[in-house]
Amino acid sequence: MMAKCPVCETEYTPNEVETCSVCGYDLTPYPPVIGGIPSGFLEKEKKRIAAAKRVWQLSQSQVESAQLMVSHLQSQLDETTRKIDGFTTTQSRLESQIEAIASQLESQRKAIASQLESQRKAIASQLQSQSSQIEAIASQLQSQNEAIASQLESITEAVADTPIVSYSGFDYSQLNRLLKSGQWKAADEETAKMMLAVAGQTGRYLDDDDIKNFPCEDLRIIDGLWVKHSNGRFGFSVQKQIYINCGGLPDGSYPGDTIWERYCGEVGWRVNGSYISWSDCTFSAAAPLGHLPGMAMDEYWGVFLESGVALFCRAQTCKL
Repeated sequence: MMAKCPVCETEYTPNEVETCSVCGYDLTPYPPVIGGIPSGFLEKEKKRIAAAKRVWQLSQSQVESAQLMVSHLQSQLDETTRKIDGFTTTQSRLESQIEAIASQLESQRKAIASQLESQRKAIASQLQSQSSQIEAIASQLQSQNEAIASQLESITEAVADTPIVSYSGFDYSQLNRLLKSGQWKAADEETAKMMLAVAGQTGRYLDDDDIKNFPCEDLRIIDGLWVKHSNGRFGFSVQKQIYINCGGLPDGSYPGDTIWERYCGEVGWRVNGSYISWSDCTFSAAAPLGHLPGMAMDEYWGVFLESGVALFCRAQTCKL
């Protein structure tokens, strides 16, 4: 006949089991006692069994809670494992795709590099061929330039030897030679001499009427030679423009002494408030803009005022 453990109610065979296989309670029978077991002992034993039973039930409850927690954790672990497996699968797939893309890119890179190298070689070959052609063309152009330069030199020499004569019959070849060789002082004296000759003056000065009636062609020839050989630094047309820039009127009218003084300061005829003499002029290409010609007509530029303004008026009329 089977019996039950008084604590956990697990069945067992009396006299065959000394300890409960589940809760470990002592199942050995009480020894026979003459006259029976005292009631106080039985009451105490019942209380002991009841306490053991409560402890057992509490422990079972805790075990069940623990099992539920373990089950929940196991479920989370299983879910995490599935996710990890999914991530691993995805990672493996991505790695395969990346390897495939990398392989394609490497193949494309090699193909592009090969094409670029072929194009580079072709371009280099074309450039080399064109370079040879350019060298040949440059050599031809050099030869042509040398031939043209030689012809121009011959033409220039021929032109230089051609007399420069105005319609009125005055020859300016000497003035041209002096200016071309940079003999500025001698050219200035030659200019004064030629202008006096053209005006029919035997003295040293040109008056207002001489200047107002001075032939435009001769004035243009003289101015053109000065401008040409000074690279645009000297000449009547240059002086006229400086005079206008200083406030002078292009029709030759004179608005005041200060304009003339300002003009003389600009062209270097007046220094530190005083007029210089003609002999102190700077007869070189480094002279101030418009410094020449001075024509050696007056010892001091202050005396040259009236005739100078008249000359600018004539230059305006002759469209210099």
